[in-house]
Amino acid sequence: MAMVQELDGQYLRTAFVQAKTYIEEHVAELNALNVYPVPDGDTGINMLCTMRAAVEALDGVTSTSASVISAKAARGALLGARGNSGVILSQILMGIAKGMEKKDRFSPLDFANSLRIATEMAYRTVTNPVEGTILTVINEVAKVASQVAARGLSFGRVVAAIIIRAEKIVEKTPEMLPVLKDAGVVDAGAKGLLYILHGMRCFSGNESDKSKKLDMSQQSKIVSPENGYGFDVQFLIEGRNMPISEMRDRITNMGESVLVVGDENLVRVHIHTYKPDIVLEYARGLGKLKDIIVDNMDEQVNKRQEMRHER
Repeated sequence: MAMVQELDGQYLRTAFVQAKTYIEEHVAELNALNVYPVPDGDTGINMLCTMRAAVEALDGVTSTSASVISAKAARGALLGARGNSGVILSQILMGIAKGMEKKDRFSPLDFANSLRIATEMAYRTVTNPVEGTILTVINEVAKVASQVAARGLSFGRVVAAIIIRAEKIVEKTPEMLPVLKDAGVVDAGAKGLLYILHGMRCFSGNESDKSKKLDMSQQSKIVSPENGYGFDVQFLIEGRNMPISEMRDRITNMGESVLVVGDENLVRVHIHTYKPDIVLEYARGLGKLKDIIVDNMDEQVNKRQEMRHER
């Protein structure tokens, strides 16, 4: 009987570092693709900030345990998450960490299971999940990973299979989400996750693989709503025994693109709203606010349009 292939946390560390590098190399491309939910041109930046925070959280960590490495990276991602794509990405990493709990080493089946948990956590993060986004990609690759790992195949085969599937799904995103088709682009978050998956090439010993870059002439067409986009509000809340479900319900009624994730002691909030003061006032009654960001999305979109005209 063949021995089950297992890897330790050092491979996860390398995967996270390479994922950050891939995003870093494609920031401009991902920003250019950014259409949904708001064409503010920051998906690449948000995903990079999140992955960079995950990697920086591993500085000084000497453990080779898969459980320790994944948990530290996930916590770092939550603290440094930016935007819709970044918060969802942080929950994908949190799901991977859940799948690695109490494991010093992990098998292809363990890895596949962690992707399944990551999918569940990512979907739970979003109040109204939309297909044709980063959610669709993680869902599809988790299914493929389980199928391939169940056949007793190696990490290399599992990773190759999920990347092939991710590439196909990314190309199909315009057919799933009309706003992408109208703009003539694929989904930026979905494409970003594809680049992150390429970082996992280290599992198969191929750390030099590079994904094809999308033609940068593919720029999104920006159409602003009549009432504008409002404000992109992001912050952390530190507290004790915070009622996350209740918080999520309350904040959901205050705007759109609402993401409320974390635990009873630390919560990351993201929302698009026309009334940021109401959101922040409510949050201040729950705990200490940190890392507050309030961006005027109309100004961001207008700036992006001006830059496009200058090219």
